[in-house]
Amino acid sequence: MEGFDTYRLLSDEVGEEAAQQVFEVFAGYTVNFPKKVTLFFRDLEILERFDRGETYEQLARAYRLSPQQIRNITSRVYRRRTAEKQRELRLNF
Repeated sequence: MEGFDTYRLLSDEVGEEAAQQVFEVFAGYTVNFPKKVTLFFRDLEILERFDRGETYEQLARAYRLSPQQIRNITSRVYRRRTAEKQRELRLNF
């Protein structure tokens, strides 16, 4: 019954067709979705919303984090982006 519950949860989130595809690909496997991947996409979303003008306080409420945590996230993602752009520039020369 556990597999059916998992299927139902997944199909509620992503839709029936996508859930079927996931189950076909991963049938019989134990799948672990690393938290870091989820946090990576959350952090990108936070930065996009910040760039569109939302404040640290608004984002903190939306993500249930402190304003300082939001500052740390935006700073870290900006640094990562800058480093990636610099690497790309060096590769193009």
